[in-house]
Amino acid sequence: MDSEQGIRLDDLKGILQRRSRLVVTVAAACFLLAIFVASVLPNEYQAQATLLIEPQSISQRLVESNLSETDLNNRLHLISMQILSRGRLSRVIDEFDVYPELADEMTREEIIEYMRAKIKVAPVLSQLEAGAGIRSQNQEINTFQLTYRNRNRSIAAAVANRLANDFVEEHIKNRAAMSGDTSEFIEAELQRLSTRIGEVEEKMATIKSLNVGRLPEDQGINQNAYERMLQNIRDTQRELAIAESDEAFYRQQGLAARPLGDSDDSPERRIEAMHIFLNEATARGLTEKHPDVIKARQEIEQLRRTMEEQRTQREDEEDGSLSFAQENARAEEQRASLRVASAQAELERLQTRIREIETRLAETPKVAEQLAALEREYQQLFQSYQQYSDKRLEARVAADMERRQKGEKFRVLEAAVAGAQPASPNRPVILALGLVLGVMAGAGLGVLAEVTDLSFHDSRSLQSRLGIPVLAAVPPVLLESDRALKRSRRVRNILGSAIVTSAVLVASIAGNWIVNGPPGPLARLLSQGAAASSAQVPPAPPGGGQ
Repeated sequence: MDSEQGIRLDDLKGILQRRSRLVVTVAAACFLLAIFVASVLPNEYQAQATLLIEPQSISQRLVESNLSETDLNNRLHLISMQILSRGRLSRVIDEFDVYPELADEMTREEIIEYMRAKIKVAPVLSQLEAGAGIRSQNQEINTFQLTYRNRNRSIAAAVANRLANDFVEEHIKNRAAMSGDTSEFIEAELQRLSTRIGEVEEKMATIKSLNVGRLPEDQGINQNAYERMLQNIRDTQRELAIAESDEAFYRQQGLAARPLGDSDDSPERRIEAMHIFLNEATARGLTEKHPDVIKARQEIEQLRRTMEEQRTQREDEEDGSLSFAQENARAEEQRASLRVASAQAELERLQTRIREIETRLAETPKVAEQLAALEREYQQLFQSYQQYSDKRLEARVAADMERRQKGEKFRVLEAAVAGAQPASPNRPVILALGLVLGVMAGAGLGVLAEVTDLSFHDSRSLQSRLGIPVLAAVPPVLLESDRALKRSRRVRNILGSAIVTSAVLVASIAGNWIVNGPPGPLARLLSQGAAASSAQVPPAPPGGGQ
């Protein structure tokens, strides 16, 4: 064929005449193959069960469900995962003997995965939503369908109904379990809060028992006691000063007759000067902790010891005969000494007491801080306890509603029934697809055969290829023997096509019988249509020609 001058209408006509038989033969072969494949594919029957999600029958203003805040779509997904678990599907397989033909070929896990692929759970849109063709991702649904496919129509319906009932039972069980878990959690939290409140109360009682007198409520009492102690110290210091002055005076009276007592450097004069200094220090507001006061008192004690030693020495030297004035002065001096000792002891007691009060006052803020922290924690725990007590009451009401099945529930709206016709395979689509693919494959082979054919089919192609003019064209001369050979070849082609078509149809019917049981009206109709199409298949060409 000359491609340089282009393809004319006569060339297309010649190509169709030469390659039509190849195209038809390939298309017929593909169509027969599609018939066989459609016949031997196993029938699968589909059963659908429709479930309705009914809202709770009690107003949510009165009783709020424990699941009111959960997403229904998420709960459906979780229930589907539970229903399609390996344990449940394995029990369903054993109960209904779903796949006995696969028991020897596949493991139990593979059979379960195969069964999962045949189960589908899909929401059912309302007519308005289906007409609009729009579905929001977070849109709530109230109806969904559970679909199951199986080669046995009765098993398909039984399994679909069983799974639908499992959905209802699992939903009831999940709601009851969630209500029970909520109540158990609230009870456990109340127990924990009660234990914690007891611990806080025990800590507060321990702190109060270990800090008696240091509590915040004792601060006013300690402050008043501190002020009283200060006043008592000042009074005692005044009494001590008077007693020391009297003691010095009477000692001076007892020694008035002795020349040594008149000396300005005598211990008596020095003690009297120290008492005058202490009185002046007390008037200026100096306390007993002042260094000058402490030094003066230490010096007075040292002088007293010195005077006592001197007096003891003088008494030993004397014969014991004293005048009445000297005895009276000595007695008054002893009484004054006792008053001094009593005032000093009282002063020390008061100073110890005031130090204790100062310690209490200093530790009171720390104890108050600890008690305040525990009090805040106690208030928070008590408030939480009250809130959980209210929630416990609400949880009990919600659980009682679930036990009476007044809450949200699933109901089988339409039970699954055995399908009259198989849902798959779609044999008309398979046949149409086989025919289309056969025509395309035949056309492709025809084009390929035409391109690879180097023979000349007319004088024009020969003249264009050789470049020399063709003087005459001799048409084919067919003798009677050639015509007879051609007729016999056509008969053989027709008989061969009929035999192949019949064999394929018989094999298809037998395969369908083996796979799907005795043929029904659909199989008979399929075989009649295939026979009618095969009768139109032309015989194969007798061979190529130039």
